[in-house]
Amino acid sequence: MKILKKDYKHGIIELIPENIDDLYGIYRILKQGDKVRASTSRRLRRKDDGVRADTGERVKMTLEVEVEELAFHGFGDNLRFKGTVIDGPDDLISLGSYHTISLSLMEKVRIEKTNWTHMEKKVIEDIEKASMLAKLVIVTIEDNSVCIALVTQFSTKIISEFSSPVTRKFSDVKQHSSEMGQFFADVLQLIQDTVKQYESQIIILAGPGFTPENFYEFIKTRDQVLFEKVTRVHVSTGGRVGLKEVLSTKLPEKIANEQRVAYETRLIEEVLKRLGQDTGTVTYGLDNVKRALDMGAIETLLISDDQISIEDLEKRRIIDEMVDTNSQKRGKTVIMSINHESGEQLSKLGGLAALLRYQLRD
Repeated sequence: MKILKKDYKHGIIELIPENIDDLYGIYRILKQGDKVRASTSRRLRRKDDGVRADTGERVKMTLEVEVEELAFHGFGDNLRFKGTVIDGPDDLISLGSYHTISLSLMEKVRIEKTNWTHMEKKVIEDIEKASMLAKLVIVTIEDNSVCIALVTQFSTKIISEFSSPVTRKFSDVKQHSSEMGQFFADVLQLIQDTVKQYESQIIILAGPGFTPENFYEFIKTRDQVLFEKVTRVHVSTGGRVGLKEVLSTKLPEKIANEQRVAYETRLIEEVLKRLGQDTGTVTYGLDNVKRALDMGAIETLLISDDQISIEDLEKRRIIDEMVDTNSQKRGKTVIMSINHESGEQLSKLGGLAALLRYQLRD
């Protein structure tokens, strides 16, 4: 994301979303009453166009709306919000009318809030850091099946997942080799397309047995540039389970400069591990976490991002103050995306957990 202007004193930030993570980040911080100015298009009907809604010319314009409803569709890379128009070209639009804007990548967006909370500022800070991190492609391959995923700062997106019919080697060695060669060629093409589309610089190739190693050598003979981006990893299985196994290791975080998804996965696993072992160095839930914070015991405060927009305004205020207090006490705060499994797990714990510097016992 490119930040063009950041003026929290006057409640304004101007930015250009460059990828799906940026759109999701905007979705995380927007709420009812916020004012958003962005480029959009609106169908203008002449008097002789009749009553059909799909008649008239669609004209591109810049509008500012006061947000009432919003929705994010990660699969379609689409962030849409609806609200009343509060500013726009007088000759084309009626103020007070409703309009839905679908935010576009690489176009300027201006967001104005009455007050930017500490949590919302933290999201913007994380997005700025994320723009400097490489996107990671993970390929899990086993026998004749493959799963290709794009791991970004806030999400894991399955790009392709399929199996190819391959003759068993012992029944017809020649046909088996031919069909595996075609399978490898198809997988390589998908990886090349993915790397080109998302400008990925890191590829993790994982799986059990000989297939990943054979495919690794296949890449080496077909695409040397791509081969230099590949890191081989052994996991116990392929598919989505193998993908999760890769994410749970330290490798993705290490080679992708602390990729967010891998980082969050390890954090929630540490929370669950300490809970299971009853170490006394972890706590969860609003009251328990607040107590630990008051005692200066928090090393890492974890918040699921659905807490940013909860309807309970008093709880939202308390959590926001906790973020500020934790920063003052030199604790780390991580706002975790519920768009990923680790964030979902945290949300089920009430949306708040903390890894502690020392034991706390009731």
